[in-house]
Amino acid sequence: MGTVNEQIAAAIIVVVASIVTMALLFLYSVELAPDNARVLADGEKRTYASTPCVIYNKLERELITNRGEIDDPNKALQLHSYANEVGIAEVRDLRGWRRDSACNYINGFDQIVTVLDRMLGYRSRWTDEGQWRW
Repeated sequence: MGTVNEQIAAAIIVVVASIVTMALLFLYSVELAPDNARVLADGEKRTYASTPCVIYNKLERELITNRGEIDDPNKALQLHSYANEVGIAEVRDLRGWRRDSACNYINGFDQIVTVLDRMLGYRSRWTDEGQWRW
């Protein structure tokens, strides 16, 4: 066995290495929605929201007229006259348009992916066709 000082130094090295390893595992990147991701745009408020935010009603205001039928797979979503579905690339950079603040608040647009997520094999929030996977 080493001296007390050597044991303390070894313990400090192990603790520091553990902290650094944990910190590295939780480094993250933010993946933006692909240009072909579908969103619902509110033409009057000039906002747009992800499909999951619309379905789960996490919006500044309602975009669906038949909210009571949302769980029925045989019923199509009916939108208010001021709402329509577009690709996110169509509205993301338009002057005067912005993300719906309620949807943005709950991280309804981007995907945060940590190094640990990548190591464990994460699944993208979007399909290759731009459909949301929530």
